[in-house]
Amino acid sequence: MTSFNGTTVINRSNRPSPTSPCKLDFFWIKEGSYTDPYNVCSVHIFPDTKFGTANQYVDLNATSTNYGLVSSTATNFLFHNYKRNAAGVRTGFQGAVSACAPESSYAGNLGYSASSIFKVKTGHFSVILQPSSVYFPETVTDFNMDMSSNTASGSGGYIDIWTLVDVVGSKAQIYVNSFKLNSQNVVAVTEPMLVTPNNKLVQRYVELGSKRSLQIKTELVVDSEPIRESLRNLLETGSLLQNQQFRIVKLNESPDMSSRVMIQDFDDTAATTNVNAHGTMSYLWDTASIAPKYSDDILGGTRGVYEITARYNILDELYYSPKFKLIVR
Repeated sequence: MTSFNGTTVINRSNRPSPTSPCKLDFFWIKEGSYTDPYNVCSVHIFPDTKFGTANQYVDLNATSTNYGLVSSTATNFLFHNYKRNAAGVRTGFQGAVSACAPESSYAGNLGYSASSIFKVKTGHFSVILQPSSVYFPETVTDFNMDMSSNTASGSGGYIDIWTLVDVVGSKAQIYVNSFKLNSQNVVAVTEPMLVTPNNKLVQRYVELGSKRSLQIKTELVVDSEPIRESLRNLLETGSLLQNQQFRIVKLNESPDMSSRVMIQDFDDTAATTNVNAHGTMSYLWDTASIAPKYSDDILGGTRGVYEITARYNILDELYYSPKFKLIVR
């Protein structure tokens, strides 16, 4: 699980269900760098009826001006950017990246706030498929009345079709991804779940000035005997990890310096620490801007040995990983 503006959401790879907000990410990489396209026009959600292909929802008439673009109106959900007047009221749609909603505007308790396309950072966009949410169809005439409901409410496979324009004057293109809403996330057992986690830091060294994703792999062993093997395999994928956070501490041996210098504490990394479907927790650390969290600590230089610790929840238990050593050189 991860959070989006303080609301718990489930990434597409972490087995989302129809009853939980599903976060669908999209990354735009051009010439080896994360960049913004000219326009992020829309995101359509459709049932996956042909093994991940979108031909049934696309205009395939080669003479059409909309050739290769979404033509079906039988969508389960539709995300857009919006034109707004001086008072901030929606007046229409627009594809400009500048019109993308910031993460801070997402409110998990308001169904209509989830119909926007959010810009997380350069080249990174997200939409939230939220249960019981509503969206504005392309034929909307009144943004106070013309709303459609989310119909991606059943378990099964879906595709998300992103329509983007690369540069000014270029033709819009679609990018098709797939995800699945699962009903198997509900597990019933006859006694409290017993789980043993094992953690391992992937990196041992990072170069000073680099920006690296620190990764801690987590393997889960379900110790509860009555759980049948199929459920045991499902639960051991890492989907039980919640509220993952990292702590980074600089270690000094000199008596003239602080022996333990806090760089990032758990609460500092909570919003930006992620976990994937395989139980690997990650935090993007910029070693070009290492500084003590507390001003009275003496860092003693940015090169040296650092201590990396992860904290996370599994069900109602709180776990700390071992204190791993990482060398910045």
